[in-house]
Amino acid sequence: MKKIICILVIIVSCYGCKKDNNEIIDFKIGTFYGEKTIYYLDTHYESVDTITIKFDSTIYAYSGSDVLDFGRGNYLIKDNSIEFNDEEARVALYTWDWIITGIYRFRTIDDSIIFNQNSSDIQISCRLKKITK
Repeated sequence: MKKIICILVIIVSCYGCKKDNNEIIDFKIGTFYGEKTIYYLDTHYESVDTITIKFDSTIYAYSGSDVLDFGRGNYLIKDNSIEFNDEEARVALYTWDWIITGIYRFRTIDDSIIFNQNSSDIQISCRLKKITK
C-alpha cells in the first residue's frame, strides 16, 4: 500500500511540474515587418505606419516609414506582455505616441507577433511577421 501511495505522489508531482505550452516560449529573435496602428479615441483619427523591428536577445531596434518613427533599447517578455525601454535621445518636437515604449499585451501566432497598448485616449497595435532569423 505504501508503494502505491509513493507512486501516486511521484506521478502527481511530475504532473505539477509539467511545463506549460506558453506562447511566449515560442518567441524567436529575428527581424519582423508589419503595421503599427495608432488610434486616437477622442478624435477617431487613425494613423498607420509600416515598421521593421529587430529583436536580439534583450535589445531591439526599429524604424518606420515615417522619418520620426524609430527607436532602440532593451525589452523584456514576461507572461503575456512585452516591455520596451526606449533609449534614444529625442527632441520633443513631435508626439511621443510614435515611440514604441512601455508595456504592451503580447502574443505570438506562428511566425507573427501582435502587441497592443490601450489607454484612456489612445490605442496602439502592431501586427508583425517574421522576415529573417
